[in-house]
Amino acid sequence: MKNFSGYVLAGGRSSRMKTDKAFLEIGGETFLSRAVTRLSETCKNPVKIVLNQTQTDFIGRLPANVPHIFDTYENRGALGGIHAALTDCETKYAVILAVDLPFVTPETIAKLADITLSSNKFIAVVPRQADSRLQPLCAVYQSRYCLPALENLLNENASASVRDFLELIAPRLVEQSRLTTDQSKDIFFNVNHPADFEHII
Repeated sequence: MKNFSGYVLAGGRSSRMKTDKAFLEIGGETFLSRAVTRLSETCKNPVKIVLNQTQTDFIGRLPANVPHIFDTYENRGALGGIHAALTDCETKYAVILAVDLPFVTPETIAKLADITLSSNKFIAVVPRQADSRLQPLCAVYQSRYCLPALENLLNENASASVRDFLELIAPRLVEQSRLTTDQSKDIFFNVNHPADFEHII
């Protein structure tokens, strides 16, 4: 889909994991390569990796021929990563995927894109997980409309969260059950701690 650009958020500090999550492996594939592949099947423009400004040592370890960009706002977490993606995005839609969501499937991304195309009055489409929490790090944003709101938030509130951003843009919420045919697997399982990783390998 030529109107969709994919961005992998890989700029987290992985402080709880004690090693960078981007290079953890599952099934012989790093989390980072896995995320790039998932996005590439739907986003026909080159997928890009979003890093924080301290991760210059990452560049030599990135998947071949996959471009990268850096956060503009330092130390703003996922919100800074979303901002970098929306700023860079030259298509109508930016598809965001966090590197530590290894069970998101190409099917999930494709269904999010399809729902986005049928949701003209919304400027973002965000999944609602089976536990009712929102998942803004596997979501679609209209860069033209979301970016000004996000920049204002970052400039006005040094402690702003992704939740604050969602409240500003009022996205369409999509139930997790609509995004996968495999209802037995938690596609939004988030790998944060060593125990989480041990659980999945």
